[in-house]
Amino acid sequence: MTPTQRPASRHLIAVHGNFASSAWWNALRASPPVGWNVHTPDLPGFAGTPHSGEVSIARYADWLTQYVAAHTLERPVLLGHSLGGAVVLEAVSRAPEAYAGLVLAASAPLTGLVTPEAQYPLLEQLPGNAALLNLSLEALFPSGKPDNFGQLLQDAARMAPALYVGNARALAAWSVAPEALAGLPTLILGGELDLLITPERVTAQGEALNVPVSLLRGVGHGFPQEAPGVFLDELQRFLDLL
Repeated sequence: MTPTQRPASRHLIAVHGNFASSAWWNALRASPPVGWNVHTPDLPGFAGTPHSGEVSIARYADWLTQYVAAHTLERPVLLGHSLGGAVVLEAVSRAPEAYAGLVLAASAPLTGLVTPEAQYPLLEQLPGNAALLNLSLEALFPSGKPDNFGQLLQDAARMAPALYVGNARALAAWSVAPEALAGLPTLILGGELDLLITPERVTAQGEALNVPVSLLRGVGHGFPQEAPGVFLDELQRFLDLL
């Protein structure tokens, strides 16, 4: 049996970032890593899904842990992009033995991500402001908008209103200790042109976890969409080692 004929028997859970949805993983679902089932859930409050209660990284991680249990997924690999990186880091830090590996794609820093107070009025204007939301989302793709940008924009507009400011506050209040990851196999990726999770932040993440990083050239924060082939190659090489 050739590698491409191997049945998909292991599980990869891809967790999207802020203003995002499962649609960010369309390319990954279309061309999944060989031997792996790909799960791309929408976090609560995103893309029109229900949300209630406080907004926190801990609560997102609670939801993710429940998702793993409900689907009886044995030692999956967690992949988190941006805010999703904080979510998977929080989940893994609680029970590293429950996971086979971790992929951080333009992930929020381990020390949290502080949004300057001067930017909060802008966040408060985003709900219902299609033009402003379009500009904000467009900036994540410096190499060019993906083909499904319209869907990404539509999903971003359906995020629960409480999350626009709530997610920024949640990321500022959250952090995780590197030693909590207990030597879990980890892949760290970043975009060379990312103005949010800058190359410096990605490098610092690698140093904190004692893991080499890969900076993808010519792409920004949305590199899983901007360069899906390169992203998949990096991901497949890592998964093949597990």
